[in-house]
Amino acid sequence: MSLGPRGALRCWFVLIVACVAPVWSAGAAAAHAVLVSTTPESGTHVDTAPGELRLQLDEPVTLVAGSAQLIDSGGKRFALSAARLDDGQRRVVLVPAEAVPDGAYLATARVVSADTHVVSLSIQFTVGAVTAQGRFAQHSPTGIEHYLNSPTRGITYLGLILSAGLYAAALWVWPTVIRSRRFRVLYRVGIGIFVAGFVCRFLVLVAQQDGGLSAMSVTGARTVLETPLGVVTVIAAPASIIAFALVTRAARAVVGAGAAQAAAAVVAVTLDGHGSSVQGWPWSFAGTLLHVYGITVWLGGVVVIAFVLRGAPNPTRWHAVAVGHVLAAVAGGIGLAVVQVHPPPALVHTTYGRVLVAKVVVALGVVTLGYLSLRWFRRTGAIVGRPGSLVPETVLATVVLAVTSVLATLPPAKDTYTTDLVTALDFGAAQVLHVGIDSIRHGPQRLAVDYIPANTSAAHGDSATVSVDLSSESANVARLPVTLGRPVVEHGSLVWRSEHLIVPAPGQWKVTVRFDGGTGPKLASFSYRAL
Repeated sequence: MSLGPRGALRCWFVLIVACVAPVWSAGAAAAHAVLVSTTPESGTHVDTAPGELRLQLDEPVTLVAGSAQLIDSGGKRFALSAARLDDGQRRVVLVPAEAVPDGAYLATARVVSADTHVVSLSIQFTVGAVTAQGRFAQHSPTGIEHYLNSPTRGITYLGLILSAGLYAAALWVWPTVIRSRRFRVLYRVGIGIFVAGFVCRFLVLVAQQDGGLSAMSVTGARTVLETPLGVVTVIAAPASIIAFALVTRAARAVVGAGAAQAAAAVVAVTLDGHGSSVQGWPWSFAGTLLHVYGITVWLGGVVVIAFVLRGAPNPTRWHAVAVGHVLAAVAGGIGLAVVQVHPPPALVHTTYGRVLVAKVVVALGVVTLGYLSLRWFRRTGAIVGRPGSLVPETVLATVVLAVTSVLATLPPAKDTYTTDLVTALDFGAAQVLHVGIDSIRHGPQRLAVDYIPANTSAAHGDSATVSVDLSSESANVARLPVTLGRPVVEHGSLVWRSEHLIVPAPGQWKVTVRFDGGTGPKLASFSYRAL
C-alpha cells in the first residue's frame, strides 16, 4: 500500500493529534523552576529559631527524596521532621525536628521539574546572638545520572531518526522502499536504539527524582509516569514494539504501525525537554513539535538516500519534501528562540545561547551539503550512486543530534541571563552619584551607591546621607525600602552598599534615591526591568 502526498499529510495529522490529545488534557508541565522568595529571606537574621523554612518557586516541582538538609556553619546536620510540597507543589517546606540553637545555618533541597531540569535551592540565615553569616561549601556531589542526561538523549534522537525519520521520509517520497530488506533491517535497528534510549532516559529521570541510581524506587517511577512525558512514553513503547514486529508483514499493517510509532516517538521527544515548558504554553510545545518533526523527516530522508536506496530516485519530489521540512524546522526553531532566548544579548552571553548558535551553524552546513548533493543528482541524472558530499552531510547531521542533546539539558537563556546595571544621577552643584546593581534578575541583589565629594579630602561617613527605595506598579509593590550599610571611604569616594536586598518579582522597577550632600535633600530616580 502506498499513500499520495495528501494521504500522507492526513495520516500524519490524525496520528499526531491522537498522541498530543492526552498530553494537552494533562496540562503543561513545569519548566526550569525559579526560586521566587524564601522565608526567612536568605541572608537575613532572625531572633528566634524558625519553625518552618519555606522556599517559594514560580512553577510546580517534585522534591528529590532525601535531598533536604539543614546544617550549621560547623558542618553539623540537624534533623528535619518533614520535607513537603505545598501551594500546588510550588512551595518547598522544611520543618526542623527541634528548635535550632543560636548560630548560622544553611538549608538546602533539590527539586526536579517535568522537563527534567534539577534545581538546587538554599536559604542562608542566622539565629539569635549570632549575626555573622557562616561560610558554607556551595557544592553538592553530583550523581552519575546527571552526566547521563546528554548521552541518553543523544541515543534517543538517533533512534528517532532511524525509526520515525526513516519511515516518514519513505512515506513522503519513496513509499515502495518500505518493503525492501535493507529498509526493514535499518528500521528495526532504529526502533531498537529508540526503545533502548527511552528506557535509559526513564531510568535517568527516576534516578534524578529519587536522588541517585541506588535510591530508585517504585514511587519515583510512578511520579515520572504521571507526567505528560510519561503518558506519551506509555503510548510510544508498545507502538514501537508493534512496529518492530510488523515491519516484515503486509504493507497495510506496516503503514499503520509505522505511522503510529513515528507520531508517538516525535511527541515523546518533544516533551523530553523544553517542549514541556509551561512558560509560553502552548507555543513552546507547538514550536518544539514542529522543530522535532521537521528535523526528523529531513534527516530521515538523508539516511534513506545514504544507506537504503544508495541513490536518490525521484529527486524533485525529495527536494520539495526536504525544503518543506527544513522550513518547518526553522519556523519551529525561531518560535522556540523567541520563547527561550531573551533579551537578545542572552544569545551570546549564556551557555544555552552559544550552544544554540553552534547548532544553527552546523545545521547550515548540513543544508549546504544537502544542496550540493541535490545538484550532483540533477547534473548526473543518476538514480543510484552517492555524491561525495553525502558522507560529510551525514556526519554533520549526527553532530546536530549531539548538539541538540546538550541543548535540551541546559536551562533556557531567559532563566540564566543577567548583567549588571550602572547609572549616574546628577543632583547639580557637582554632586553626582553612581548607582550600581550587580544583577538584573529578580531575587537577591546587591545595590551600591558611590559618591565623590568635590573636596575628596573631606570625605567621611557624615559628609552626606543617602536613602534608596524601590517600587513597581507591575509587581504591585508601592515601596520597598533598601537597607544600606554605613558608608565607607574607598579611594576618596563614599560608598553605601545594600544589605539583604531581594527584588521579589520580575517587571519594571523604579529606583528612587534621596541624597543630601550638605545643601539640602534632593530626589532623583531611574527605572530598570528585572528579569
